[in-house]
Amino acid sequence: MAVEASLNEDAVLASRAAHHYLRGATVDDPRYDRAMRLLAENAERLGLTYPASLWYLDIARSRRDVELVRDAVSGLERIMSTHPYDEHTIVHGYLGSADISGLSAAQQAFVDYQQGLDSMRRGVDDWAKKKFEEIPVASPYHARAQYVMAIRLVARYKLDEAREALEILEDLDDLPADLEIDIHRTMARIMFEERRFNDALKEYESIRKSAPDDPELLLEMAWTEYYRGEYRRSLGLLLALDAPGYRGLIAPERYLLEALNLQQLCQFEPARLAAVRLGARYGAALNDLRSGVPLKDSQALRSAAGLREGGKDVAQFRKRLRIERELVATLARRMGPELTASMVAIYDVGLAEAGRREDELLTVEMERVASELLGAEEGVRLILHELSVALLRGRGRTTGPKTLASFQVPASGEMVYYQFEGEFWTDELDDLIVPMEDRCID
Repeated sequence: MAVEASLNEDAVLASRAAHHYLRGATVDDPRYDRAMRLLAENAERLGLTYPASLWYLDIARSRRDVELVRDAVSGLERIMSTHPYDEHTIVHGYLGSADISGLSAAQQAFVDYQQGLDSMRRGVDDWAKKKFEEIPVASPYHARAQYVMAIRLVARYKLDEAREALEILEDLDDLPADLEIDIHRTMARIMFEERRFNDALKEYESIRKSAPDDPELLLEMAWTEYYRGEYRRSLGLLLALDAPGYRGLIAPERYLLEALNLQQLCQFEPARLAAVRLGARYGAALNDLRSGVPLKDSQALRSAAGLREGGKDVAQFRKRLRIERELVATLARRMGPELTASMVAIYDVGLAEAGRREDELLTVEMERVASELLGAEEGVRLILHELSVALLRGRGRTTGPKTLASFQVPASGEMVYYQFEGEFWTDELDDLIVPMEDRCID
């Protein structure tokens, strides 16, 4: 019944029948793993990727039926490339160290990449390099492996070698969109570090339309524009970060950068207001830090840390689990009580474990946020002091990048200019300019 229903693309009936078969079978049954494969494939069809990944993992790890290992690895690859997944269980617990034989060349490249990446994260660079070198050039994982190696060079501050590796990758055709963005962004960061700000901006410009939902990209561009002396352009990028869609950005430095831009234009009162916005935005978290509240007990810091990059993967995985858990509830009547109860139990365990891991990562992120907040607060004090001194000495320009020519709206021409008042157009966020007067006297 499970086989027939699967061929007829009735995923619910196929899952129900395969599950019923497994309840009456043992691992010694020669058809046990075939039934589990049916269960995994049809759960995947239904969008229930978490239990499907666990069943694929069981088939691959147990090797009870070696002929099915390939199918199981392919299932894991599909899920890992399209949905949030349990990295701790799948990669750290199996793919990262398993000795899997009998795979196709494409599957072996996938496994080699996962093992190399896991080894690199653990600091076992020699082993990681060996696994990456085994990936065929024709494999889509080859470019990803070379990018990971380039990032390792950046971490060791071997910027020349890293740049050469990235330049090779930039010239490749048919790069995945996410990898292409990462390559250009890393190249831009290297150029910024080398104070090649014009070149860095060109790299950012090449990907800004491909990453419209990334506020951190706008922040990096704003710093680049500041060091180019384009203070009004930098202010426009920072203004874009006030858009409702970017409210989740946790970056205390943005208020410091806003004040620095205004300071360079001798706009002293706006600069002061920009600096003190840090306290208005993160006042609760700063109060907890000053009061000695333990990090784990600060709800303000916890909320901020939950939006940071370091905790996003497990947060997205946990969100995926909740969505799939709700999907099980909608399918419960068709699934029947036995399969439904089994699914619910799997998701309950998964959610509990994901919550525990999220708490662990949040603790690390909370420490980082706390450090950034305290550093930014110290920067605010310094800027406020410098502004007070600047008021006494007049409107002389401070040390820093020389301001570029003022932005002027022409009286006529083909270009149309709009003045925004508290509104944001998503496709224009990276083109905003603040035409503020330069009040400095050179």
